[in-house]
Amino acid sequence: MVPSGSLLRSYATLLSSIRIQLMLWYAVIFGAGAIVFSVYLVTQLQTGIYREFDNSLLHAAQAAAGYFEEFGERGDIANGALETVRDIRLGRAATAILKGHEVLAASDPKLLRISPAEFDPAGENTPVFRTDTAADLRIVQIPVKLFGSIYTVMAAEPPEAVHSQVASIGRSLYVGLPVMVLLALLGGLLLSERALRPIHVMCDRAEQITVTSLDRRLPIVHPRDELGRLTRVINDLLARLEKSFQIMRSFMADASHELRTPLSVIQGEVDVVLNRERTALEYQESLRILRGQAQRMSRIVNDLLALSRADAGAGAVGVEDLYLNDLVEECCRAAASLAGRQQLTLKVHVHEEDICVRGNEELLRRMIGNLIDNALRYTPEGGEVDVRLDAVDRQAILAVSDTGIGIPPEAATRVFDRFFRVDQSRNRASGGAGLGLAIVKLAAESHNGSVRLRSKVGTGSTFTVEIPTA
Repeated sequence: MVPSGSLLRSYATLLSSIRIQLMLWYAVIFGAGAIVFSVYLVTQLQTGIYREFDNSLLHAAQAAAGYFEEFGERGDIANGALETVRDIRLGRAATAILKGHEVLAASDPKLLRISPAEFDPAGENTPVFRTDTAADLRIVQIPVKLFGSIYTVMAAEPPEAVHSQVASIGRSLYVGLPVMVLLALLGGLLLSERALRPIHVMCDRAEQITVTSLDRRLPIVHPRDELGRLTRVINDLLARLEKSFQIMRSFMADASHELRTPLSVIQGEVDVVLNRERTALEYQESLRILRGQAQRMSRIVNDLLALSRADAGAGAVGVEDLYLNDLVEECCRAAASLAGRQQLTLKVHVHEEDICVRGNEELLRRMIGNLIDNALRYTPEGGEVDVRLDAVDRQAILAVSDTGIGIPPEAATRVFDRFFRVDQSRNRASGGAGLGLAIVKLAAESHNGSVRLRSKVGTGSTFTVEIPTA
């Protein structure tokens, strides 16, 4: 025997099915509509049948009244009453002629025991309908005036035939209702199965999509309906996931590549140093090499950490009010010696008034330093790097221009991608790890700003950053 708890869980699982819920809702709505319609239909049929029954009785009474009036106008009242009840027979209706409470003639003995109802004085010649439950008769009576006296022409008929007809209609509907509800259940099951079939197909196909097959897409069976829209949304999500996984794989491969090189240099230098005794100068030179590679690894790790924080939505931390003028001048002073060694001209034009922004000092300093370093790195000897800071319409505008090699149009859209270099040969003598401009974009967007590039091959490039002022 199934435990009650397990049975309840089985019912709950069954009712949680969308197909079952759709079927039940369809059956409930259809059943409720069928019941309301059936009640309305039975009511209308009953009203129509009883109205037709009353009209039939009224027709018999009117025929008897007309026939009786012909005799009455000749003064033959008694004989006219007898002739009327004998000759006027319409269906199963019985007739009777009364004067006051005196029955002059009746075609059915039941009518001898029935007293006429009072006529409405205001409604002259208005027929009166009533039901005598004791005699089980439906009665209609019409007043007839002859020689100053009022006679009553009465027609009556047992209503059991009408009751039987109405009951038969009711039974047919009451028997048909469960059948209609059952058909509604079956129809709801079929409709829900047909409506949910594309979802089953989507589920089967989605279960086959793994990390290694993100290029697969769900089939769009009906492009114009809601399920078609849902399928397009899921396919777009898969496309974004595929792109994210591709970026992640590329990111991991590039990060491994970038870190492997300084590690190889460090390992090789250590092996060389340990191979034999060295002089103090040789040890110092080896330590300088190791320090340079360690600094390079530190920069790469810090850049990766900043980018990973941005991916996690951490944003800039340690936000404070800063003077962008001071940061730009400090970064330019730090880069002046490098520009001199490379025989480059570094020009600085900073807005005279203080430009205050609210942001993270370290992130903004790295942004400015990366822009200047990038310009110096790709400008040949004798070239010029121009750093300009202005404020326009509550926007701090930093523009770093150079007369370097420029960036081809096909690479201009990717220079802000991580680990991307215009020099695909990855010659680190002329290029870094490919994270500098990604950090620039991160810093600008973290401060509700933007960065754009204008470049021409052989002429130079200009990077422009806009950040709202405080």
